[in-house]
Amino acid sequence: HAPWRGVNLGGWLLLEPGPSCGFFGEHLRRNGTEARCEWDLMEILRQKGDLVALDKHRETHITKQDFVQIKQKGLNAVRVPFGYWVVSGPRHKDPYHGPALEYIDRALDWAEELGLQVVLDLHGCPGGESHDAPCGRRLRPKSKWNWKQWNFTESLKVLEILATRYRDRRCVTGVQVCNEPSSEVPLEKLCQYYDRAISTIRCAGMPADRVAVIL
Repeated sequence: HAPWRGVNLGGWLLLEPGPSCGFFGEHLRRNGTEARCEWDLMEILRQKGDLVALDKHRETHITKQDFVQIKQKGLNAVRVPFGYWVVSGPRHKDPYHGPALEYIDRALDWAEELGLQVVLDLHGCPGGESHDAPCGRRLRPKSKWNWKQWNFTESLKVLEILATRYRDRRCVTGVQVCNEPSSEVPLEKLCQYYDRAISTIRCAGMPADRVAVIL
């Protein structure tokens, strides 16, 4: 496939204060301050009983018209970041809202119609691959997070579900297996995860000559 020249669809299927700033600003804590990550924002929405607000955000933050404009600008790819809960639903006691694979389905439909490539990005792994907001939960001080909280086995299961579901979608030309893992993760453990992630994706039916695995 042609080299990727595209854009990142941030703030859609994993919420961060930057790309999702308007949504964070609409749903404040009781003391008037903004949440700093999706985990905190989901606690606010659940306390308010307003999960419909998140559904509305997912329906409107990225639409087919965005894909049309991306194509019109001469680009050929999109990166779709998402949290694990979009694929498998939230783990016990995690406040996230999911699964929501219909939005990834929709993105791939639009991409295929318009001739765009898609990189599927597991941006937030079970337990978190770092202590920062991009993985879904921001923990401060960072000592509140330990690399052992990152559940490698559950992350691989999410990748297996993803690869199995989308192995026949020709627009999918890349899968990213995590995003910006903490430097506190031992290199040996991280490389073991990468090796297992590659094997999981390949065994699920995404071949190396068509789908790149991004580490």
